[in-house]
Amino acid sequence: MKTSVARWIAVLGLGLAGVGHAQGQVPLPPSNNFQWGPLINVTDVTVGPGHRTVATGPGMPVVVATDFFVGNVAEPCIDCNTQLVFGLPEGSNECIYSGVGTLQGHAEFKLTAPPTPGIYPLWASPARTPDCEVARSVTQGGPALGLVGVHGDPWVWSWGSVSKVKLNGNTSHKINVFPGAPVTITTNYSINAAAGGCPSCISQVIFGVEQGSKACLYSGGGVVNVTEQSFTLIAPQQPGLYPVWAAAQWTFSCDQALSWSNGGVPVAFIEVKLP
Repeated sequence: MKTSVARWIAVLGLGLAGVGHAQGQVPLPPSNNFQWGPLINVTDVTVGPGHRTVATGPGMPVVVATDFFVGNVAEPCIDCNTQLVFGLPEGSNECIYSGVGTLQGHAEFKLTAPPTPGIYPLWASPARTPDCEVARSVTQGGPALGLVGVHGDPWVWSWGSVSKVKLNGNTSHKINVFPGAPVTITTNYSINAAAGGCPSCISQVIFGVEQGSKACLYSGGGVVNVTEQSFTLIAPQQPGLYPVWAAAQWTFSCDQALSWSNGGVPVAFIEVKLP
């Protein structure tokens, strides 16, 4: 049986999407449907409230839904069943079906988001093993059918914090926009300059969107607590899911901080769609 399972997994691996988190732009998967041969497929895969992308906090539950079809797989495998497994890199996976014969069904289930902020592909893959427990242990990836953005809001570091980020007034940490659209970001932040620093430097808080614009929210010293400061960032030009990032700097000016800051902790996400 081990040889048969290994061969099955190896064949499935030919279509694997990139596994792991990404801080930069991630193209949307070409489809939320996938078919493995003539007898197994998933269709209309969604994450969150009926979308193909969703944002959530580290380690939080992600709701996934899908329709699926499993035919009568004829590959010889002693005491095997056919399984369908969904998962997130560095997060959890779930076996939504295990059996033999033909079935057309629908499944709604929850996965646990990874613990580190970034963008992760939701993958799916069949397996041929005795049960779901074995299938989950040997199935580690598959075609990407959706994207989960894990945000780091609130983000707390040694001398400050950023929290309660909103995009165009939305608190879901992800919005959809057209290419090049202006996006209003609203956030709280706190600074205690005495807890960090460098000789003659001043502290800055920078926000940006990958492949879009960036802005310097604050430059100064002392202790500040700012509530709902708003500013505008420009969305990227190409379709995809992009992190809105925050970074903290010690430099001599906002201009210098902006030149040094080309990325940071993802605190929200922008999905760019063509008109």
